[in-house]
Amino acid sequence: MIFNQDEIYVIAEIGVNHNGSVELAKELILKAKDCGANAVKFQTFKADSLLSDQTEMAAYQKENTGSSQSQLELVKSLELTYEQTEEIQKFCDEHQITFISTPFDSDSLKFLVNDIDVPYLKVSSADISNLPFLYEIACSKKHVILSTGTASLGDIEQALSVFAFVIDKGTDVRPSQQLFREAYSKISVRKQLKEQVSILHCVTQYPALFEESNLKAISTLKNVFDLATGFSDHTLDEYAAVIGVSLGARIFEKHITLDKTMAGPDHAASMEPDEFKHYVEILHKTYAALGDGIKFMLEQESDNYYLVRRSIVAKTDIAEGELLTSDNVTTKRAGRVCLEPNKYWDVVGTKAKRSFKKNDFIEI
Repeated sequence: MIFNQDEIYVIAEIGVNHNGSVELAKELILKAKDCGANAVKFQTFKADSLLSDQTEMAAYQKENTGSSQSQLELVKSLELTYEQTEEIQKFCDEHQITFISTPFDSDSLKFLVNDIDVPYLKVSSADISNLPFLYEIACSKKHVILSTGTASLGDIEQALSVFAFVIDKGTDVRPSQQLFREAYSKISVRKQLKEQVSILHCVTQYPALFEESNLKAISTLKNVFDLATGFSDHTLDEYAAVIGVSLGARIFEKHITLDKTMAGPDHAASMEPDEFKHYVEILHKTYAALGDGIKFMLEQESDNYYLVRRSIVAKTDIAEGELLTSDNVTTKRAGRVCLEPNKYWDVVGTKAKRSFKKNDFIEI
């Protein structure tokens, strides 16, 4: 498994927040590194391969850009050349932060896999039903982080079955949905999926509403698919992510920008560096606070143990040989633990072996 589920892994989603500028991309990379991100993520695409000129911008894109141009025109303005992408990857290597990207077309996929050999790929929620493209991605044998925005469990299983097919049959057998299902039905194949696919809960809205984040789906994904699980977080603060850690998410993807007011479709739903740094810190603190789930006395509790635990003491002065009863024996906090209250019924009904003053520890 490429992701250690005993650690938090944070991906700073630069996406298209570079606004087509390599210099801005590099500045964002340095900020992400300083904030504690493990990786930065870009988007690699040829706009003409991705979009028809008839495609309108999404409502959030219109609102965030204040433009009525087509989505194709918008995306073209944000396209990086392969040469620029390679320059950015080398910059990441120099500054020891992992470079990853989401491919949106076959040529871009081949470039990322064959030319610059990314360590793993991110697959957009928009392509979870794009089985031909998922097949190409699966054939690359790269580890994949699959976002699941807009998807049902059935959609996710169908997508995973494509990867299962390649694991089971390799790349020389003609794909079919029947063979996809057969491959996914094999327990041994599903176990191998852990080495190739991780999944992210995602709400495909920019920004996403905290109160409609459906965060319990993180637990559902983890339990149903038994894969490394995370959260592609489009909310505006850290609260959803904190809950996500508690529900089992370990991989977090969050948009970063230098300035939310910059022109562009995603800046308004992104975090500025100070916010992003706090975001990373709070995720690690939340994970540390979860502990290992074993209930025991913590070291920090040991001093208070003796202050708050009770011991059996004399309720009144007691003469040697006197019968010990509920009238002359009780339990109190006494600054240290001597005879614990669970021995109370062993004491009551016996005779005092010596005399005791009020509040003396009882001995038997």
